[in-house]
Amino acid sequence: ADRAGSDGRKTLMAADFGVEQVVERSSLELPIAPIDRIARLHIDDRYRVAMDARIALADILEDYADNVASAAATLARHADRRTIQADDIETYFALFE
Repeated sequence: ADRAGSDGRKTLMAADFGVEQVVERSSLELPIAPIDRIARLHIDDRYRVAMDARIALADILEDYADNVASAAATLARHADRRTIQADDIETYFALFE
């Protein structure tokens, strides 16, 4: 929002989130409406979030979730389990964040 405000814009764009290339909306698994609500959590109500920014944020969140899930699955397999547990996710964050 700070970047958009300094440019005199009231709409946040994908570039404001550090995204240069936006993927196709059809390639996403996450729905866009909740992404918009997440994007607005810490910005002033006078700002809007452009569709390309919502799609970019959904892509970032999906990549992040994929990385966490993959690492948690590896930890579960290492413990000879097929089920991922909360401890696997907590261990991921303790080790890799």
